[in-house]
Amino acid sequence: MRHSQHHVLLAAALATGVAFAMPPTSATAFAGNDVAATTAPGFVPNSGQNNRGFDEKVATSAQARQIPTPAQARAATMMPDSDQPALGPPSADASTNATTGSGPIGATGQTMPAKFSERNDILDRIPIMALPLSLSDQDRQHIYQAAMADKTPTANDAAQLAPASELDVNQALNETHPLPASVSAIGGVQALGYVKTKNRVFLVEPATRIVVEEIGS
Repeated sequence: MRHSQHHVLLAAALATGVAFAMPPTSATAFAGNDVAATTAPGFVPNSGQNNRGFDEKVATSAQARQIPTPAQARAATMMPDSDQPALGPPSADASTNATTGSGPIGATGQTMPAKFSERNDILDRIPIMALPLSLSDQDRQHIYQAAMADKTPTANDAAQLAPASELDVNQALNETHPLPASVSAIGGVQALGYVKTKNRVFLVEPATRIVVEEIGS
């Protein structure tokens, strides 16, 4: 019995010695490298460096979405907006207007995904501050003619203004004028001022100095 126990202990000691003496297998080394690559992607085995001090650049093919022109923004704003839910199925034509009733079942004009609504696609790409006012062509013409007939000087440095632009201090203090009384009946413009050039009128929110509408001849 004592000899049997001695043999068991000796066999266990030999097995342990062999295990320590054997070099790591390729599978073990591979597993270790794989773990290092996934848990410490910045680790450099040769130098031991763990953080190279910068983020890896990720290649991308995405392109910036183009901001619509003021004319496109105004046309989209004036498009009819249906509140009738779509009956589906989605149309294969990405330029389909939301009012056709083609799109995800239950979607209305306001909730229709941009891929199925040209109107919503344009509106989604307009900066919030550049959303045009809901003015008809007749209202716009009336405002333009009234501002041009007003005996106020044109601005000297307003060529770069556009919807969502901010007036500089001189433009805000010296070149912004109240809208003529003749346009006071047009809804949504009573509190606005205007800056004009030789062929453009810019409607301005005086409290923020932000251009909210551009009207050309």
